Amino acid sequence: MELFQILAFVLISAMLTALVRQYLPAYGLLCLLGCSVILLLYLVGFCEPIIQWFYDCSEYLDQSNLTILLKTAGIALTIQTAQDICKDAGMTALAGKVELAGRCFIILCALPLFQKILDSLVVFLQ
Repeated sequence: MELFQILAFVLISAMLTALVRQYLPAYGLLCLLGCSVILLLYLVGFCEPIIQWFYDCSEYLDQSNLTILLKTAGIALTIQTAQDICKDAGMTALAGKVELAGRCFIILCALPLFQKILDSLVVFLQ
């Protein structure tokens, strides 16, 4: 049932944004941004069972690995949203730069995992 609420909100947001863009193009992006933030805040509540499942599985995994996984997933979702907003605003070059920045942040966040893999490989080869 929540899916239909989300779809209705998205359709209303799209129509509102198109209407605002028609008369005030400068405010169309702000309307789109506001609707995106409201939708993301609504969707955060649905992520709680997924996060809880990961924490339940953390008994078998290292807690720091789980934290890194959740951080990288959050970065990826945030960057994807920002990139989509840039593309909707007609700024494809900026969207590409946002994507590049997101990839850099994900790699930076995952460096401890790469170090653990490298350490394990060195121990295995010796």
